[in-house]
Amino acid sequence: MVIDLDQMAQAASQLEPLPTSSTRLAALVCAGTPELGQVVEIVQFDEALTASLLRSANSSWSSSRSEIKTVRDAVIRLGASPVLALTLGMNVRRHLGDALPQYGMSEGELWRHSVAASLAAELMAPKSAHRPPPETATAALLHDVGKLVMARFLDPSLLAQLHDCQQQGATRIDAEAEVLGIDHAELGALIARSWALPEALIRGIREHGRPGADSDVLVHAVYLSDALAKAVGAGVDDNVDPDARARALGELGLSEADFDELNVLVGERLAEVEQRFD
Repeated sequence: MVIDLDQMAQAASQLEPLPTSSTRLAALVCAGTPELGQVVEIVQFDEALTASLLRSANSSWSSSRSEIKTVRDAVIRLGASPVLALTLGMNVRRHLGDALPQYGMSEGELWRHSVAASLAAELMAPKSAHRPPPETATAALLHDVGKLVMARFLDPSLLAQLHDCQQQGATRIDAEAEVLGIDHAELGALIARSWALPEALIRGIREHGRPGADSDVLVHAVYLSDALAKAVGAGVDDNVDPDARARALGELGLSEADFDELNVLVGERLAEVEQRFD
C-alpha cells in the first residue's frame, strides 16, 4: 500500500463543518420543492448571505425589471436551488480558493472551476430533454471538494506515478484509483457525508468522474458540468472518456451543438460572476 487510506479518510471527515443553516437548506431542496417561507427563514438572518443574494437577484443575468430589496423577493426571483448553491458556495469558498499545485491549480483556480461547473448545471437544465433535479448545481459546485484532501497526500513520487498513468491515456480520476486505491471523488463523498449533506449530493460528487450506464441524470449532468467548466478554460484539462461524454449527452437529451452553445453561455455567466466577487 503506497498511501494510508484510513488516514486519508479521517482527514476527509475532519474538514471544518458547514453551518447548520446550509445543511437544513440542502435537505429542503433535495426533498422536493421547499416552501418559500422555509427558505427565507433560513437565510434572512445571515448578513453576508443576504448581501450576496441581493447582488445576484439584481444582476443583469437575472433579468429583474425592478430593484430587488428583500430576501423574500430575492428567493422568489432566483429560486431555491440557486440560493442553495450560493449559500454553500460562500461557506466553502475559503477552502476552494487554496492553490493546489498537485493538480496544476493556482490560487483561486479550483474555486473558479467549481463556480463554472455550477453555472453549467444551472444553464443546462432548461435545455435538457431529461431535466436534472434542482440540487444538481450544488453537486456540481462541490464535485471536486475531495481534491482538498487528496492533495495533502500526493508526494513527488506519487505525482510521478499519476503522471505516467495519465500519459498512457487514463483520466486523472482513473489514475488516482489505480495508483492510490482511492480517488478524489470518493474523498469528496466522504466530506459531503461528514457535512451531513443529502444522499443525492453525495452520489453526484462520488460518481461525477465516471458515470456509468446505470447512473442517474444528476450524475451525468455533473459530469457534463465538469466538462463544460474545463471547456471554458476554468480548471485543468484532463483526458476525456468519449464514451462517458456521449452517454451523458444522451441521458440528458442534449446534442454536441447544445454543448457548444452552453460553452458560450457558461463563459459569459462566469465572467459576470467573477466581477461580482472581485
